[in-house]
Amino acid sequence: MGLIYADVELINGDDLSDARRFRIAGEDVKSMHVNLLVDTGSYMLAINENIQEQ
Repeated sequence: MGLIYADVELINGDDLSDARRFRIAGEDVKSMHVNLLVDTGSYMLAINENIQEQ
């Protein structure tokens, strides 16, 4: 067995909601691409504080 990584795009949910209501432009939605280590037995995502601050 090896380690499994996934490329994931994290998107700010509040910004996405505002963009859908045309309060902000679509390009103003904060997002970032990260390469995460996958826990194949989990069903929820957790991110560390460094990623959260960014």
